[in-house]
Amino acid sequence: MPNDTDKYNIKAVSRCFQILDYAAEQNGPISIQDVCTALDTNSNMAFRLLASLQGSGYMTKDPYTGLYAISLKTLKLSRSALHSQEIRKVTMPYLELLWNQFPKANVNMAVFYNGEVLMLDRIDTQSTPRTYFTPGRQLPFHCTALGKVLTSEMDEKELDMLIEQKGLAKYTEQTITNPAAFKKELAKVRSEGCARDRNEFIDGDNCSAVPVRGRDGKIIAGISVSALVSNMSVEEIERTIPRLKDTASRISYMMGFTTTPVL
Repeated sequence: MPNDTDKYNIKAVSRCFQILDYAAEQNGPISIQDVCTALDTNSNMAFRLLASLQGSGYMTKDPYTGLYAISLKTLKLSRSALHSQEIRKVTMPYLELLWNQFPKANVNMAVFYNGEVLMLDRIDTQSTPRTYFTPGRQLPFHCTALGKVLTSEMDEKELDMLIEQKGLAKYTEQTITNPAAFKKELAKVRSEGCARDRNEFIDGDNCSAVPVRGRDGKIIAGISVSALVSNMSVEEIERTIPRLKDTASRISYMMGFTTTPVL
């Protein structure tokens, strides 16, 4: 059924945004033919759309290869989007307090947006080596603690669709790649109020995450503590969970969740 805003839709503008979305999903530059295939359009139209994006500064063209790539100008949009997120303003002071208690760990926050687990904030460990998860990075939903938290209360039909679309790729020997086993893992997350990633995404990296809830009680974000085993042992990561839950409770309260935090 047509959306109420469809009559105001400008097709060329929509296609430009489709190109940006497509380019953002690729591992490298794109060609005119790539755009033709992705948008089911002809080469003349693809060239004009790409030229418009290049002219506006949101894409660049390599003069030698003729390939197009998203420009650094888009970082301004990303930064503005991150700064506009109310939850970041509320959460950061609590994440800093949490990090002060566990300076050998990374403290993270992520949200589920448009079918993706997106990192919004990260305070890096003081220790080395480090794993670099910059704000805006996408994480797999099935083998990261944050991903498990953010999908733990998802409707089963929606979860099945997510699994079908994204798959359960294997990253390490510990990665859960069976849908039934993954659903069993999510049931455990719901029961314990905490998700764990023990070498499932990156070998030697462990993480624990808990949910942050909004006014209606639904999960709106996840926060986590993670560290390479050379910085913190699995037992040490496990011992952060009570403090992690307490921090999430306080943030949830500030976001309008009615349960009073423990003082």
